[in-house]
Amino acid sequence: MAPRKYFLSQLDKMYQDVLRMGALVEEALKKSVTALASHDYDLAERIIEEDRSIDKLQVEIEDHCTELLATQQPVASDLREILTTIRIVDDLERIGDHARHLARAVGDISDETFVTVLPSIEEMAERGISMMHDALTAFVDQDAEQAVAVAERDAAIDRMQKTLYGKLIDIVRDHPDKADKAMNLMFMVRFLERLGDHVRSVCEWVVYAKRGEHVELRTPRK
Repeated sequence: MAPRKYFLSQLDKMYQDVLRMGALVEEALKKSVTALASHDYDLAERIIEEDRSIDKLQVEIEDHCTELLATQQPVASDLREILTTIRIVDDLERIGDHARHLARAVGDISDETFVTVLPSIEEMAERGISMMHDALTAFVDQDAEQAVAVAERDAAIDRMQKTLYGKLIDIVRDHPDKADKAMNLMFMVRFLERLGDHVRSVCEWVVYAKRGEHVELRTPRK
């Protein structure tokens, strides 16, 4: 196989592995939302255990990228794609950690005192999952414009965080004995907000890979 053809086949493998990792992370997030909604402790435990598969795949992808950098002498645009992949899988691994954190919060959300905030938490998680899916599509398609549009959706997640914080504070005012659980749920909401931030970071790297320029995709908060 000609060197360039081989290299392009390895780039394609790299993209497919990133999609595979993204699918694992997306599945973990969806399972976490299900575990929260159904108070499923067994499912929560499986999510925590399955996080190892995400971590393992991250290492495999990074090793593959390192090998390509060391042996294939990529040109500038190829080099950006490889460097972008390394950064994106780091963000995906961190999002996977957030799925694990959500799973650990099942015991807190099962308290009937907090049942009113569950729909908002589910919606916040689903928005983050949708963003991540679309950001990875933009990465594979090398679509900088789509990446910018996806990043703009992070502002809605930030607003939901503020709203949920307000609801949890109101609950604590009425139920001071639930302050510890409310604090745990605030951390969980923070993890969901960070999920959006990591997806925005993925979008920024997609723009870098395509345009060769670093951008900060922040939108005005309303």
